[in-house]
Formats: sequence, C-alpha cells, structure tokens
Amino acid sequence: MDILTSGLLLSAVGVVVVFLMSSTRQSRQQDTFKHKSLSRNANRAARQQKELHLDEQTRFVDSPKRKPYRLLNDAEQNLYHRLREAMPNMQIFTQIGVAQLAQLRGRLEAQALASMAGRGVDFVVCDAHFAIIAAIELAWPSNSEDTKCPEEEKRKALQRLGIPLIVFRPNNLPDADVISREIADAIVRRNRLEADRLKAA
Repeated sequence: MDILTSGLLLSAVGVVVVFLMSSTRQSRQQDTFKHKSLSRNANRAARQQKELHLDEQTRFVDSPKRKPYRLLNDAEQNLYHRLREAMPNMQIFTQIGVAQLAQLRGRLEAQALASMAGRGVDFVVCDAHFAIIAAIELAWPSNSEDTKCPEEEKRKALQRLGIPLIVFRPNNLPDADVISREIADAIVRRNRLEADRLKAA
C-alpha cells in the first residue's frame, strides 16, 4: 500500500469517526431536549391540576367557588328551620305558585286568578292531612300604601282562596313562640274565610 492510499484511508476513517461523534452528540442533545420538554409538560399539567381544584379521590373538578344552585336563600333556609322547630307535626312546602293553589279550588278560581301566574309564596303550611292552613311570605316592607302593591295583591288572591297570608321580614325573623302564635291565629282566620266561602256559595 503506497503512501497516498494510506493517507486516503486515514482520512476516510477520520471522517467516519467525526461523523459518529457528531451523531452521538446530536442524539444526546435530542434526548436532553425531550427530557426537558417532558418535564416542562409534567410541571404544566401539575399546575393546571391545582388550578382546577381536582378532588384527590375522584379526580373530578371540584369548584367550591361556584355559587350553589339552591331552592332557598340563606334567610329562607333560616326561617324554614324555625318553622320546622315551631311546627314539628305540620307539613311545610316551599316555593308554591298562587296559580297552583287556585287550581286546587277548581277551574273557575284558576281562571279568576290567572293574572297571578308566575307569582308564588315562600312557604305553604299544611296539617297532617295536607289541608292548607296558611301561606308564609318572607319579604321586605313596601314603601307604597297602594292596595295594588304586590304584597297586597297576593294577600287578596290568597284570601279569595281561603288561605291566610303571614308575612315575616328578613331582618326580623320570628322565634318559635311567635311562629306558633301566628299559626294559631292563621287557623282561626282560615276557618273564618272558609265559612264565608260556604255562605257565598
């Protein structure tokens, strides 16, 4: 083998060695880049998981900041529990429409009070046999003395049905004793209204 051939072979070997070293370096760099990328993705996923407030047991989104979807607000819930305390043997129903109560009296009453559609009372109190004793409303006082104010319209509509209306104020919720007296008075008024209805019939 002459000197020229030997030189070419050495050059070729050198090129191969340089190429292999370069390929190894690039492969290591790519592995490092992939590792860092996976690590960043894992950290990002962990941050998103914390931001979503994932429950540790179910892994479902737990959003305590969401406003609860409730049938009764805080004041109404407070009054409901006081009603239960004062009347443990009574049935208490919530958010009942006046039109629904009118339908229980028959088609004529339902037609006469059709304008009350969409209006309701917060609570309806019934005895053990589900006979209606009184309706209860939790409302702020009206500044108007007009007989056509919403509260008076509701009172008159319920009176036509033979149902006395008791109104409590959110800033002055009654205790159990006051509620008991109001219900006792409502029973007397209910009997009087029912007697008047029978006479009119």
